[in-house]
Amino acid sequence: MSHYRDGIDPALIELPERAVFPGLIPAQPTTALKARCTGTLLGRPGPRFVRRGRAIRYRLKDVLEWLEAAESFASTAEAGRAIS
Repeated sequence: MSHYRDGIDPALIELPERAVFPGLIPAQPTTALKARCTGTLLGRPGPRFVRRGRAIRYRLKDVLEWLEAAESFASTAEAGRAIS
């Protein structure tokens, strides 16, 4: 994340899976593995990933966009109305 703070383009920063899950996205690495197979993470399309050999990496830009696209609510009552 220090590269991000230094002003490097987030599209160029690749994070290892263990830095993203559960560090930035509140899900376990096993959930991330399932999400790559199904394409769905926490009820919506998962963030894009990059395969470097056997290693899975996530571009910071994609993770930030995925987090930003999530709905936010002011209260649990508001969230409950959104589900209904």
